[in-house]
Amino acid sequence: MIIYIIIALILSAFFSGSEIAYVSANKLGIEVQKNKGTRRGKILTGFYNNPRNFLSTMLVGNNIALVVFSILITESLRPYLNTWLGEGFYFLLCTTLIITLIVLLFGEFIPKTMFRVYSNEMIYGLTYPLAFFKFILGIPTWFMTSISNFILKYIIRMPNEEVEQALTRLDLESYVEESFSDDNEEMEADMFKNALNLRQVKVRDCMIPRNEIVLIDKRMNPTEVVKTFIESRHSRLIVIDKDVENIVGYIHHQQMLDNPKQIKHLILDIMYVPEAMSAKDMMSKFINSDTNIACVVDEFGGTAGIITLEDILEEIFGEIEDEHDSEDYIDVQVNDREYRFSGRLEVNHLNDKYDNINIPEGEYHTLSGYLVTTSGTIPESGAELELDNYKFIFEDVSETKIETVRVIINDDTEII
Repeated sequence: MIIYIIIALILSAFFSGSEIAYVSANKLGIEVQKNKGTRRGKILTGFYNNPRNFLSTMLVGNNIALVVFSILITESLRPYLNTWLGEGFYFLLCTTLIITLIVLLFGEFIPKTMFRVYSNEMIYGLTYPLAFFKFILGIPTWFMTSISNFILKYIIRMPNEEVEQALTRLDLESYVEESFSDDNEEMEADMFKNALNLRQVKVRDCMIPRNEIVLIDKRMNPTEVVKTFIESRHSRLIVIDKDVENIVGYIHHQQMLDNPKQIKHLILDIMYVPEAMSAKDMMSKFINSDTNIACVVDEFGGTAGIITLEDILEEIFGEIEDEHDSEDYIDVQVNDREYRFSGRLEVNHLNDKYDNINIPEGEYHTLSGYLVTTSGTIPESGAELELDNYKFIFEDVSETKIETVRVIINDDTEII
């Protein structure tokens, strides 16, 4: 009798845990296994193609196991409890408490916790037992499902809608995290996840702000334009008509090799995009239009900045150093508690690079944005400011932005 009781309890744990593993397992990994031609992958894909049938099978199997367990353990306890409690109310109460405690602990809580933590391993390892029980319980499952569907549809009038088991971005991220382990693979995984999250990134998050755009006027003579190219080291320059709000296009440095007499006829058209557009849509627009630069406008139609294909690629691959990027930015660690940074360095870059720096992230993206947003003003050169356990000394500040700042970590901040 004890052996049958244990078997019934194990089956109950098996069905309850399998239900949780089914819900928690990564569906993309299963799809990958199916595409590889593995038998387990094909069987599991069949389970996920009909989730209602699979979950109904687990429910029917669990209920049968619980009924058998309850009957067997009640009969096993009867000789011992009858001596003290008789056949009345207290016997039923005592057996109910014992059964409930055992089922909750060994048939529900422990197996569901284990199967949730190791969902992928469990669902793969138990593929064949699951297929076996799905076949054995096919008829009772069909019978119970048909009755419940009839009641829900014709008596309760509930619409009969199948649950969609579509792959989600979280499934993809989960699969990537589980599939890569060493440093190189982790870097590849980060790139993959960055690509998945590209829809959440807005153009305003990765554009070159208007105050950092190198501009030329369409009336400038070619000699001045060439000089600007050399000094800025940019491959393209934005062309305006007297004002930054009137951007008329851009010029590529190779166009100046023909020694033109004027630049008006060299100006290339530039597209305009809203700053709220997603980086993913912006990339698609670049690809479809066969261009790689655009002017970003704010909600009022004013110039907010410039976005290039490279800026979007940096959201996936990290910093790509060229004429626009941080080779001129100051990023120096003086000692364990002191740093010198350019105001244009991004907050998440500093937090990722230095273990003992954890600047709060918000609507701003750069160190300068954090300081201006938090203090509510642009401090003067030489001014000092203490925020979030950091002391900031402003070394170089212009009228419109913070160029260089010294960061000192206060003594009460733990060095990691």
